[in-house]
Amino acid sequence: MDDALHGLCQPLTVLQCRLAMGELAGGELVGGMDTLRQAIADALVECTRVNLAVGLMREMLQHELQMDRDQQERTR
Repeated sequence: MDDALHGLCQPLTVLQCRLAMGELAGGELVGGMDTLRQAIADALVECTRVNLAVGLMREMLQHELQMDRDQQERTR
C-alpha cells in the first residue's frame, strides 16, 4: 500500500505543476493559448495516472479485506 500511495503522490504533484503552468500561460498574450492547451493536455494525462493509482489501491484494499474475512471464517 505504501508503494501505491507513493505512486499516487507523483502524478498529483505533476498535475499540480501542470495546472500552475497553465494558469501562468493563460495570462500571457504571445503563445499563451498553445501553452495553456498543452498544460491542460498534460494535466489530463496525470489525472488518468491518478485514477489508475486509486483503482489499484482500491483493489489492494479489497483484497486485504477479503483475506481478513477469510481468515476470520477459518478461525471460527
